Amino acid sequence: MTTPEPPSSVAEGPVDRAFHLLQVVVAAGGPVGVRELGRRTGLPRSTASRLVGTLERLRMVDRTADGDVIPGGALATLQIDKDTAPLLRDRLHPLLVDLVHRFGENAALAVDDGDELLYVSNIASENPVSVGDVSGERHPFHLVAPGLIAMAAWPAKRLANHLATPLESATEHSVITPAALRKRISTVRSDGFAWTNQELDIGINGFAVPVVIDGETVATISLYGPSYRFSPEARPELAGDVATIVRDRLSDQHMTSH
Repeated sequence: MTTPEPPSSVAEGPVDRAFHLLQVVVAAGGPVGVRELGRRTGLPRSTASRLVGTLERLRMVDRTADGDVIPGGALATLQIDKDTAPLLRDRLHPLLVDLVHRFGENAALAVDDGDELLYVSNIASENPVSVGDVSGERHPFHLVAPGLIAMAAWPAKRLANHLATPLESATEHSVITPAALRKRISTVRSDGFAWTNQELDIGINGFAVPVVIDGETVATISLYGPSYRFSPEARPELAGDVATIVRDRLSDQHMTSH
């Protein structure tokens, strides 16, 4: 694999430098040290080290036990490859349609997009009182049910870094304190599903479960509805029913479900 040549003059912008460094890491084909990254990119070692730290926080790169740099798991969110595209778009579309027909609420598919949760598709219900189309929207992880599912799959370091930053509140019901979110995420990991109560929008509740392939959460499936009819109290059977449907459908398609 060919390593990108250093630019004739190192770009001034931090985004340019970060992306060039990331290109070099991917093109290296194996672990590469920070000093070597500096040499290959034409960046001072201190700058290369700082950029590696930023990219590691974003999960675009990881560190080996020896401290070398390798591509990180979040790189997969930058481009959907030919194997993932059918899963996210075609193969899960019938499942979303089925969930809408069974439960009468909007269903959506979302992915961890690094800084926020990204909704990649939405199926609207025919109920006259329903939630709007969320396709293409991005929201803070802690404010939406699929975002909590995503956070439950994060490694400890990413979760700690995220909770160390100020988290915005959208409504009076938003949960934003690190202690409360840690407790909540622990419950999500144990239960295998997440509910939100009017935390992004007043009057709207959400429910989500993970889509797991080969032991890794690659997406989330969620249902949304008006809080007066869509809640754990009003739909106590929902968690078990949705989990079973998702598990069976993924099994039929020779995928693995959590």
